[in-house]
Amino acid sequence: MSDPNTASDTTPMLSPLHLRLIMALVTGALFMEILDASIIITALPSMARDFGTSAVGLNIGVSAYLLTLGILIPASGWVAERFGARRIFALAIALFTLASALCGQASSLPEFVALRVFQGAAGAMMVPVGQVIVLQCTPRDKLMVAMSNLIWPALIAPVVGPPIGGFITQHLGWHWIFYLNVPLGLIGLVGAWKLVPDTRDESARRRFDWRGFAITALGTFALLAGLEFLGASGQAFALAMVGGGVLVLGLAYRHMKRHPAPMVRLDNLAIDTFRATIRGGSLSRMGIACVPFLVPLLLQVGFGYSPAKAGLVLIALFAGNLAMKSVTTPILRTFGYRRVLMGSSVAAFLGIAGGALLTPETPVALICAFLFFSGMSRSMHFTTLGTMAFSDIPKPQMSDATSLFNTSVQLMMASGIALSALAVKLGASLGEGGTDLAYRLAFLPLSVLALAPLFEGLRLPHDAGDSFVGRKSEA
Repeated sequence: MSDPNTASDTTPMLSPLHLRLIMALVTGALFMEILDASIIITALPSMARDFGTSAVGLNIGVSAYLLTLGILIPASGWVAERFGARRIFALAIALFTLASALCGQASSLPEFVALRVFQGAAGAMMVPVGQVIVLQCTPRDKLMVAMSNLIWPALIAPVVGPPIGGFITQHLGWHWIFYLNVPLGLIGLVGAWKLVPDTRDESARRRFDWRGFAITALGTFALLAGLEFLGASGQAFALAMVGGGVLVLGLAYRHMKRHPAPMVRLDNLAIDTFRATIRGGSLSRMGIACVPFLVPLLLQVGFGYSPAKAGLVLIALFAGNLAMKSVTTPILRTFGYRRVLMGSSVAAFLGIAGGALLTPETPVALICAFLFFSGMSRSMHFTTLGTMAFSDIPKPQMSDATSLFNTSVQLMMASGIALSALAVKLGASLGEGGTDLAYRLAFLPLSVLALAPLFEGLRLPHDAGDSFVGRKSEA
């Protein structure tokens, strides 16, 4: 059994055009996968009417999708290693496309949730395996640009999803938001088989860590299901599930630290920059995930906006993402990861907490201005965390780092959606100021989570990640 820390560099020698095509393919696949977590948000009220439930109650369709991702992503590295990244990536795209078509045919809530689980299982292979393909094919001196490009889907898809979903829902029906994936998936399937090199290393096979997978899956399910039930009912049983999930995940961590060949190696947690993004960054993502979920519901359920109008207002969040993305790298090179991480944490906090100040009487222009700022802070924060995570990771350890990073991201994003529903319920219990008050108050507790990386940044060396971003260390 080989050790990934001593594995040889099997980076294929590809032309710049070939690398750009692979990057476009993987970025498009990631965009499609992340888009499906957000595109249904503005369609939730319409879907809820068809399924006979509430819009907030239907967030189980979002959570089930993200829950499945969180459970299965840890196994993606082993599956790609065992069967080959190209084969798994192509298969994942094919299954994701099929699941999307079937979701559009769903006629009941249980059927829809089951199909979302199927779709999430395919996405769990597609996301990390696609990232590993890019990391394997990209030379070390171009990894900063590559990782920055891989942030785009996480920034754009959750923001453009609601406008696209709102437009399609109002003019075509919610079913068509899933049919949209079919032509994209077919194109991606052909591209995956034609463009992605087969980099399978027969000598690097390791036995599957069934115990680690089972413990991690059980802990993830208990935690997220408990949060989901807590948001729906607030029963003591739900609290017990949350506590049990945290305990079991602690046992999974202990197992992976002690096992000679765990499902995901934890060696990378000894690296300051990676550890900071896993600990503080995970909590901040949980808070930031609430914005694309809560804002469309606030605008529609609380303020009475149509799905199309709510979607158009959300474009301001997308515009903020774009405005900041072009200057993120120069800012990182000027101030360094440590200072930018702390500053973006404060900005992200303000970009979430400000949602509590919005009212039905707030001018649309002012709502758009707030969302533009929220998008800017979100873009800076996500790009900083996403690139800093891999700034000091040796290339042979990239696969394990990618699996752990994506597991953390999906777990926290799913937790953020579940906590959003819980926060809405708590907000509703605090007063009778109208439907919008419950959604507005929900922003406050979630915004505090965005401050977690601020304290991680205080522990980082002043020159953390400088060589990766191309910044000259201060004298």
